[in-house]
Amino acid sequence: MITEIGAFMHKGEGLQLMNELHDNKHILGIFVEAGRTEDLFAFREFGSAAENDIVTILVDKKNADKIFDLICSKLGLHEPQSGMVFQMPLHG
Repeated sequence: MITEIGAFMHKGEGLQLMNELHDNKHILGIFVEAGRTEDLFAFREFGSAAENDIVTILVDKKNADKIFDLICSKLGLHEPQSGMVFQMPLHG
């Protein structure tokens, strides 16, 4: 089964994460998109909104927790308002 790991992070960190994980043999696919959020980050470039990167990573279920923990570590999610990571199974 395939698991999707999604992450919201500061603008620019998504491409950096993708480049760092590009050669990881456990990752089946990694995609980066841009968005805006109003309450995820303390710094807001646009009044009430901040630009952010949205990263989607596809992995086999057996590797999902290891990759999830790696992403949390790389993003420094122990700090408040530094991002968000989630995972869910893909059914097909």
